[in-house]
Amino acid sequence: EIKLGPAVFDMERLELMRDGKLQRLTEAEAQLLKTLAIHAHSAVERMSLSPDTADITGRAVDVQVTRLRRKLEADPKNPRYLQTVRGVGYMLAPD
Repeated sequence: EIKLGPAVFDMERLELMRDGKLQRLTEAEAQLLKTLAIHAHSAVERMSLSPDTADITGRAVDVQVTRLRRKLEADPKNPRYLQTVRGVGYMLAPD
């Protein structure tokens, strides 16, 4: 399990609980969060987060990150746990 403030992500079950309530994750969101959790505190390149998509720009990943931030963060516009690493991609910064 990865603790992210009021949220807990179970990497084996691919479940996100926030404030004791199960947050619905799409398969893509769950896999994205798992990949970031495996590499916690390290920047992960945007393109490596969506190897199976035809999206060569990485914008699909950006959309998934935005949706995940709404489910994870108290203030999605100023993320504490799911951070952007400019010029690289994203990083998960658990407690």
